[in-house]
Amino acid sequence: MKIASAEQMRQIDNEAINHFGIPEIALMENAGHEIAKEAMNLCKDIAVARQSYCILAGCGNNGGDGFVAARHLMNNGAKVKIFILGNTEHFTPSAKINYNVLVNMKAEIYHIVSERDWTRLQISITFSDCIIDALLGTGIHGQLRENIKKCIQIVNTSNRPVLSVDMPSGVNANTGVVESDAIFATTTITFGLPKIGLIMYPGCKHTGNIIVKTIGIPNDLLTKEDIKQEAIDEAFVKAHLASRADDVYKGSCGKVLTLAGSTGYTGAACLSSQAVLKIGAGISTLISAESLYDILSMKNTEVMVKPLPEILPGVLGDSAMENIKDIAKDFDVVLMGPGLGRNDETCQMVRKLAIDLDKPLVLDADAIFAFSQAPDELKKIKQVPILTPHLGEMANLLHITISDLKDNLWEIARKAAEYFNAIFVLKSEKTLVVYPDGNIFVTTVGNAGMATAGSGDVLAGTIAGIVAEKLAGKMSAPVGVYLHGLAGDLAGENGQAGLIAGDILLNLSKARKQIDNK
Repeated sequence: MKIASAEQMRQIDNEAINHFGIPEIALMENAGHEIAKEAMNLCKDIAVARQSYCILAGCGNNGGDGFVAARHLMNNGAKVKIFILGNTEHFTPSAKINYNVLVNMKAEIYHIVSERDWTRLQISITFSDCIIDALLGTGIHGQLRENIKKCIQIVNTSNRPVLSVDMPSGVNANTGVVESDAIFATTTITFGLPKIGLIMYPGCKHTGNIIVKTIGIPNDLLTKEDIKQEAIDEAFVKAHLASRADDVYKGSCGKVLTLAGSTGYTGAACLSSQAVLKIGAGISTLISAESLYDILSMKNTEVMVKPLPEILPGVLGDSAMENIKDIAKDFDVVLMGPGLGRNDETCQMVRKLAIDLDKPLVLDADAIFAFSQAPDELKKIKQVPILTPHLGEMANLLHITISDLKDNLWEIARKAAEYFNAIFVLKSEKTLVVYPDGNIFVTTVGNAGMATAGSGDVLAGTIAGIVAEKLAGKMSAPVGVYLHGLAGDLAGENGQAGLIAGDILLNLSKARKQIDNK
């Protein structure tokens, strides 16, 4: 499913209203009806006539959605109290209409102005079965007003189910950033498309269960090509990962050559080359410095290991170039970097190889470091490479600080992918896959337990294996990211603390099976 920025969603709403002729009040009616249904679902164990709701509303269209929900809840027999924060002279036109309807229905409406109003709110929340947060939606800009912060704090300490409308109040819809306070919702119901801030950290920790309702917006507007963000979820992977034919053999399932490992870093080489097979590729060959051969061959059974001439024990340089190029002729994909080392000659060799090899490349870890010494060399690579940096490696490649990168992550990533003509898999709490055409794919799986040594090596091998198998085509990188994250979630089912990269590796085939069987 595509995801939208606040500005893109406003544009979609405007086109629905002005081009398709759908009245804004109709969209608000549909939204409010869906809110009421979901609120009653949260309280389904209580008879409707005994249900009690506290609705917190701002003066914008988010508040208007809350007003419509209040009417539907009242019409179903529930008890409803509405508390308004903000200047009611600033109601949007549609919100004003629905506010007036509530006034005519003699609804219990309170404008929070005095300390007595705050006390009334606190009491109302205490005796409510559900709180509906219709304060801000996507309208947050900068720091919250003090009255909003106070309201959020009351809600977050109430121990009541909370249904947030479009966004949990306090979460930036474009970034997921929480400047000060934000509602912790039980459920967030969002309209049209999910917003970026619902997917990214820390906003995603505030959303609870996310429900998306289109509320009558034409599908053409929700699938436009200029919306260049999409969530990598199960539906995405099933749509892009074709099933394996029955008559395949190991050579037709993809062959990956992994250039990895150095003294003290043989584990990275083993994890990445084994992940190639665990995710589904047919052949995995690992090449590394000759003095490491005995260690690597003992640690690998299914992965073939070949030694390369070295310039120092465990260190590769130009002397290995021709051997690697000759071996690579028989492979579909070359993965370079895991634990390879950062010797100057090794870095020079990596850059030369990447430029000379005319085949799909996955560059990880030390291979990315090699290009950080001469970033523009990336543009000379013949086929669009896939780079898998964490934020520190990405900042190093671009010669900026991690802080600067985080402050403008999406825009910087888009510019980098276009400039270098490369696909970037940016590893973080929510891994992004960024394409040269500006499309960004955001994973929806993975957990904190995956922040462990070797996890990135498994990811690099997973992506290389998916590329080699050729069943996901141009979407191999996001498909690989999802399967790796799903494997991590399966590995973490019995606890995330103590999860190791080998656990993720062991669950790759289970993750693949879970997708194939659905």
